[in-house]
Amino acid sequence: MASLFSVHVVNMLLPLLTVPYVVRIIGPERLGLLNFSLAFVAYFTLLINYGFDMAAVRAIAADRTNQDVTNRVFSEVIVGKALLWVLSTLIFGSIASFVPEFRSHLWLHICTYVGSIGIVFFPVWLYQAMEKLGRVALFNTIIKVLLTLTVFVFIRKPDDYIYQNLSLSLSQVAVSFVAFFVAVKWFRITFSLPTVAQMLKRFRDDSTLFFTSVVATVYAGSNIFLLGIFSSAYNVGIFSAGTRIVGIAQAFVSLALNQAFFPIVANAFGQGEDKGLTVVRTIFFPVSVLMILISAGLWLIAPLFISLFYGTRFDDAVIVLRIVSLLPITLGLNNLFGVHTMLSLRMDKAFFRISAIGAVVSLSLNALLIQRFSYVGVASSWVITEAFVVFSLYAYLRYKGVEVVKLSYLREAIRFSKSRLSTLFKPKLWNV
Repeated sequence: MASLFSVHVVNMLLPLLTVPYVVRIIGPERLGLLNFSLAFVAYFTLLINYGFDMAAVRAIAADRTNQDVTNRVFSEVIVGKALLWVLSTLIFGSIASFVPEFRSHLWLHICTYVGSIGIVFFPVWLYQAMEKLGRVALFNTIIKVLLTLTVFVFIRKPDDYIYQNLSLSLSQVAVSFVAFFVAVKWFRITFSLPTVAQMLKRFRDDSTLFFTSVVATVYAGSNIFLLGIFSSAYNVGIFSAGTRIVGIAQAFVSLALNQAFFPIVANAFGQGEDKGLTVVRTIFFPVSVLMILISAGLWLIAPLFISLFYGTRFDDAVIVLRIVSLLPITLGLNNLFGVHTMLSLRMDKAFFRISAIGAVVSLSLNALLIQRFSYVGVASSWVITEAFVVFSLYAYLRYKGVEVVKLSYLREAIRFSKSRLSTLFKPKLWNV
């Protein structure tokens, strides 16, 4: 978990460290354009991933000693992503070239889209399934540090703002290629071109996870995109500033905790439903406490953070940050109830239906709130939707007789937390 969290912190913290320098040059409007472009390209990233990552972790983690399974899944995922990248590039080229709103910032979108090549080749899902994330963290950190420093070299005037996203894209591609070749050698991967029948089965089997990701992105990842379409670049810049540090917390919750614990939970469910539920019930309490502490901390530091990193031109972002500071709690419970429990119990369709309803709620709230309340309305819509989804997931599990929250596991959770902390902070580490 620590290794994976470091990957995502580096991915998000390094750009954050350049913020005080960059935003004082480019201002709120161009910051809004940068983040709008990232939100636009995120839809293509979603298509390329398709749901392969989660399904691959689940398949490999359940039987990670089976080399044939690992080879087959690796080959199918890489080929599937490559095919979807070709399709995504055709769609991206058409939109960016022929829609005036996107054509006016064509080079910015191209600089951002370059990073999608890395999505094809970055096999972080394989490292997750094998629970070997330390090496990923190491070369991810080295490469991203070097390329992040280029921002200080190339951004000297307002019109240089596109180099911010270009730097992010090139670092993603570099890390992906290194991780790919290391994985092939380290895990002794033998690549074989899948048959058409195998690929059709892979796309069919993972389709539910893909559509679940789509609807989840509608209510959790479309806020900046919708704000950019129906409001101004300035408002996007304010919203982006207010949600930037929450993005790091979100990475910790929905990516780091999710991806680090998911293979453990999947492996436990592979041994039996009771074993899997025991693990989920045990981690519920420490995860919940941690998320509450993170949310409280974000609310408290909001004025200081905005002032220190963005300056007085972004004072309006304080209220945004305080609203979305509740997200770590809802996102943590969302992943625990949905990803860890429902997906492990193969309740994929129910998870999709709840996420789809959440998407409808999000779109409805945004339609009502964006025009009147701008960035405050979008932030409120995000929090309300996440809370609705968490309640729905919990209610469905109770309806099916699955109790994730059981006070009888509190003592075991305390023992588990102490054990994990003692492992992380072994005395010998301090004596090196």
